[in-house]
Amino acid sequence: MKKLLVIVYYWPPCGGVGVQRWLRFIKYLPQHGWEPTVLTTQNGDYPAIDESLLAGIPKEIEIIQTKTPTFGGMYKRFSKADESRVPYGSLEINSNDSFFKKISIWIRLNLVIPDARKIWNKFAYSSAREELLTNKYDAVITTGPPHSTHLIGLRLKKRYNINWIADFRDPWTQMGYLKNVKRLRVTSYFDKRLENKVVKYCDAIIAASQKIISGLRCSSDKIHLITNGFDPQDYQGIKKEKIDENFNLNYFGSLPPESNPISVLKAVLQLHKKGITDIKMNLWGNISEEVKEQLNRLDNSEIVKFYWHTAHQKVIELMSNSSMLLLMINNVKNNEGIITAKIFEYMGSGVTILGVGPTKSEPARILQETKSGKMFQYDEVDKIADHIEDGYKLWKQGKESISKDIEKYSCVNLTKELNTVLKKFI
Repeated sequence: MKKLLVIVYYWPPCGGVGVQRWLRFIKYLPQHGWEPTVLTTQNGDYPAIDESLLAGIPKEIEIIQTKTPTFGGMYKRFSKADESRVPYGSLEINSNDSFFKKISIWIRLNLVIPDARKIWNKFAYSSAREELLTNKYDAVITTGPPHSTHLIGLRLKKRYNINWIADFRDPWTQMGYLKNVKRLRVTSYFDKRLENKVVKYCDAIIAASQKIISGLRCSSDKIHLITNGFDPQDYQGIKKEKIDENFNLNYFGSLPPESNPISVLKAVLQLHKKGITDIKMNLWGNISEEVKEQLNRLDNSEIVKFYWHTAHQKVIELMSNSSMLLLMINNVKNNEGIITAKIFEYMGSGVTILGVGPTKSEPARILQETKSGKMFQYDEVDKIADHIEDGYKLWKQGKESISKDIEKYSCVNLTKELNTVLKKFI
């Protein structure tokens, strides 16, 4: 068995879709002759906690956890009660925010490069160094976000000349939430410089989308596309049953202001005027207060319900028993390549998807390729209403659309691709 050291910040009990990629790779890598060891945090700044994910870690996998101070603890201590949740997925501010929140986000954007999680790097590097000096590893993988994790790999590469792969689950300097905020030019310069160093010194790059690849200055033989995916085992044994008597249009994940589903609510209100009043929107996850406020202002019929994160397996069950699933792509510049990880779990559920975002984009192509749903522009309220109504009619008849050709996005097959890259690289 070849040994692999994977350095990852977000790891169970951290919840959210960012955890799933490497939780699944590590589950299936031993089948291809790899023995992974995970180096992660013990008490990081997490978007949510999901203890149930701990059960998905193979018992034979060694997990090394390091303690770390966090900026999140300080933020919660000094912020107002209604702003105590650490900003995650968006760094925009509005006029109603407190001075403390505004200055905190300004500091994060302009004085903390590349991100606030880099406070972990000292502790992670020390543990990684000890592990490399004690055991023989064939390769080290760092995965981001947070992209500060790649700086650990950069330091290890320069010191010990390790075989190092950098995995980009999301863009770094081209990240969506950086498009709508003001940042000092000097900050952007040094951030890009760090990104270029990682790209230059790592031995190989894995990227989750073609858009990430196009944003990195890298030779084609060094970078490899391996998308996120779904785990077929997650859906085994799930019973398809009606949750209630409503047509439930469900969303799962974070909803920052850039992903406001206001056009979807307007479409549902149109259908209410036509007499279709049993359509409900259920939004599960970290929903921006700004989004909640705008939706509540428009919703006089109690169409929209908000729920906090729940256990991952429960989310899979809710997805599978939804009437339709809502996919929102951040409404920012150059967003054609944004592929949220949830699209693949949505596909795995077999439930039809309503996508809102650029119609000429990677997620739109995936939906069309797999017959999993359709993508509409943000302002196409009438077309969104028609798509919901079509799904509603099928639901009334007890029928459902079925996705096709989704096996290529199964993490079983994606791990085979990863193994191919690793063997070529080693």
